[in-house]
Amino acid sequence: MKLIESPINRNLNLKTFYPNITQYLFDNVSIKYYKLYTLDRVQIIYVDTYDKIYLVMLDTKKKIKRTEVDMAIHRLLHTERDQVNVDVKMKQRMLDAGVKFSVARKDIVVVSMDAADSTGNVAS
Repeated sequence: MKLIESPINRNLNLKTFYPNITQYLFDNVSIKYYKLYTLDRVQIIYVDTYDKIYLVMLDTKKKIKRTEVDMAIHRLLHTERDQVNVDVKMKQRMLDAGVKFSVARKDIVVVSMDAADSTGNVAS
């Protein structure tokens, strides 16, 4: 599996790329920065808020495998699965909340980690 950073050539915000997902997950949260990655056919949104770091993994064709989640955690967050929170039922929660997707999503997995854990420093 190859992890590739997708370049963003325009000055677009994250809400333009994924409007329903960002409104549900990051509606009232300040975002420090974000990056887009692809892991084979899985799209990964790396979102760094000031408190947490999120990996939002999206796939339109198939369920996201455990090995893909573990590889993204290891390569992007530089930690192990037991150090982060993995939410594999995010798609169902979004559907229950009434979110309508513009593009069909087969699976959505959200990985979150405290920002203090990624730097080794405690946030004040």
